[in-house]
Amino acid sequence: LVGSEMCIRDRGTKQVLIRLLGDQSQREFTFSIPVPGFRGDYGKKSLDLPGGEGESINTNITQLKARLLALPRATTNKSGAREGDPLNLVVIGDYNTVRTGFGARWDETETISIASCWRTAKSFVFGTEYRYSPISALYYQHRSQDFSLQRARESIDQRLHLRLWKTPLLLDHQPVWIGQISRDIGVRFTLRAWNLTTHKIDPDVDDARDYLIDDLLESGRVSLVGYVSGVGEAQHNHPRKNLTGDPYYTDGLRALIQFSDSKTNPNILNWI
Repeated sequence: LVGSEMCIRDRGTKQVLIRLLGDQSQREFTFSIPVPGFRGDYGKKSLDLPGGEGESINTNITQLKARLLALPRATTNKSGAREGDPLNLVVIGDYNTVRTGFGARWDETETISIASCWRTAKSFVFGTEYRYSPISALYYQHRSQDFSLQRARESIDQRLHLRLWKTPLLLDHQPVWIGQISRDIGVRFTLRAWNLTTHKIDPDVDDARDYLIDDLLESGRVSLVGYVSGVGEAQHNHPRKNLTGDPYYTDGLRALIQFSDSKTNPNILNWI
């Protein structure tokens, strides 16, 4: 009864870890189990297919760094006419490996619906947490994000959220995702959103990016980590602005994280 009640209250895809212990070794197996009734924003996406235009392009790390440098520095609006938040994240691995890597530490986001908007409104009014609150669409090459994740804080006004887009690029035959991560620090009125409100982001977008690396290293599912160029520097005294006018500054680097199917030792990693 307690287990059933927990499943009803705790939504989204759940990670189940099975550990087999032997006299001289141990093996671990991780499974992802979706809780019925949850509608994630990735539901209509073909995450098993190459992303964007063209066929898959396999690369080594040197070739990948060069190709990432040529990608856009920021997200855009739907038409591509205006820049949004910086594309400051690169993730490597197939969808199941990536989702397992984020594990129970990050929550999925629901599709925008009457029900999810009502839950969002209640959380805003009462200052409570809504772990699966929908995230607005940003665009990369005229495509909205393939899926998004968030890490809730004390209230819906404050959370970490990230968006990922699958690219045609592969690193050693593993899918490469380009992404964006930032930290919400409040809600404000705006005429640029359909619901007349928007989350205000922390202008130090590098802080959210670096926090993500630290958080995922603790998960023990990271095999390669580091930074690559591509966003372009924006200094404190000359910040860039996202689609809703929030300023941000950055050192111009993207976090690059490759996930592993098996447990890794955070003290023995490949750094780039």
